[in-house]
Amino acid sequence: MRQIILLVSLLFCTVFSKAQTQENTYNNSNKTTNTQQQDSVKTPAPQLEEIQVTTKKSKSYRTVSEPKFSESDGKADKDSNESIQQLKNAKYQFESNYSNSKHQLTRRSASPEELLNMKQGAQLYANMLPGSFEKHFYTYLLSKYDPKQFSELQQAAKLEPTKTEVQQELAAFGVAVNNQELADSVTLQMIAQNKISAGLLSYATDMVNSVPANGTLLLHGYTELIPVNFEKNTLGRTDLELISVDLMQSPDYQAALVSKGFVMPNSTFVDTVFVQTFCSLNASKNLYMSMSFPKEYFQGISSSLNPVGLTFAYDQSASLDYNAWNISMVETKWKKYELGIGKDQQSDALSANYLPALLSVSRLYEQYNKTENVKEINHIIMSVATRARKTGQLSKIKR
Repeated sequence: MRQIILLVSLLFCTVFSKAQTQENTYNNSNKTTNTQQQDSVKTPAPQLEEIQVTTKKSKSYRTVSEPKFSESDGKADKDSNESIQQLKNAKYQFESNYSNSKHQLTRRSASPEELLNMKQGAQLYANMLPGSFEKHFYTYLLSKYDPKQFSELQQAAKLEPTKTEVQQELAAFGVAVNNQELADSVTLQMIAQNKISAGLLSYATDMVNSVPANGTLLLHGYTELIPVNFEKNTLGRTDLELISVDLMQSPDYQAALVSKGFVMPNSTFVDTVFVQTFCSLNASKNLYMSMSFPKEYFQGISSSLNPVGLTFAYDQSASLDYNAWNISMVETKWKKYELGIGKDQQSDALSANYLPALLSVSRLYEQYNKTENVKEINHIIMSVATRARKTGQLSKIKR
């Protein structure tokens, strides 16, 4: 078990840096994605959250586009230029603070300073260009998942229907208010546009299958939330409760969880302490945490975690046979011979999350003296580590 914990600790430091939503999931190295074909880069400005995979050193940036004014005879060029510059500054002010708030390793909520700067940027657009995409989208992002602000998101979607960030927010809103028809329809659009890869869908399927019946799965960002929710519906897993840390920023979402019997922390600021407190208050709910959480979220609770498939089971030592479940995952649920095959950047970056369960099964085979099984699983482990570019960390564990 000490070896597994050591591996997990090493993986956290590197896997999340590739899988952040999305949070992470936003980069400039995948130059073939539809999103980046739509958004050419001229002047660096932090982008909003997009569903691609990245490292912390390779976050992508998008241009601050020129605000569009209707042509008007007699307008002074100086006044127009000043207005355009004001709006460009407001756009940068909002998007840089929003992006910064979404790339934190210890929180999902925006800080008071970030929120104030975002409000100022949004207000300027509301005053100067009330019919613009930015006005509608920024207004919604300030109160994400609030049904009262959904019309703002709808207006933004009318103006930019294929914009990745807009599609993400539409799908996430559908999950937040349990409008699965909306969530699935938008997800299907993103799949058709190759914004959600086949490899990522396969990973999402394996994650859904990782959670035993009547479990509760905690997710960190949109990269996993949107495809996992889609696969949950596709597989008919009505017993599985999905909870997104992102969505917990919404009072309405928290109220819906309370109505289902969950106990919420006495806080409106969603960070590591909030999540850890939520877990301790709801330990009886069969909690499973995605391995793509930043390692900071696991500090202080690691002794209560055990690798189960692509998740960590929280405080369930008496109710689940982890060993038997992981063997079942490897032998019957996952396509084990495909785990080490590179597919696409989205899923390849997440593939290291298979390693804890695979290593656990390898040690069990050794204990059971299943020599051939050990050879087979170790070959798969090396292939996955190579795919995920984690052979260095793997070597340290096996010394």
